[in-house]
Amino acid sequence: MLEVVSKIARNGHLTIPAKIRKFLHIAEGDMVRIGVRDNKIVVMPGTFVDKDQTYFFTKECQREAKKSEQEFKKGKFSSYASAEQLRKEIEGD
Repeated sequence: MLEVVSKIARNGHLTIPAKIRKFLHIAEGDMVRIGVRDNKIVVMPGTFVDKDQTYFFTKECQREAKKSEQEFKKGKFSSYASAEQLRKEIEGD
C-alpha cells in the first residue's frame, strides 16, 4: 500500500503529496471526490458532468445505449445516403 504522512494546515487544508498525486494521475486543477469509508478519508480522482448531461448516466439511458451497441454489433442498423433519405424513412414517405 502506498502511504505518505501529511499535515492538516489552517482551515483544514491538506496537501496531497506529490507521490500520491503522481500515482493517481492528479494534477493541479483536477477535480477530486472526497468521502468517508470505514472511518477513513477517501480521495478519488473524478470529473463532474454538466447538469443538462446527467440524463445520459441514468440506468435507463445506459441500458438503452448498451442495447443499441449490441444491436449495432449484430449488424442491426440502417445507413442513409442523405438526410433527406433519412427524413423520408422516419416520416414514412
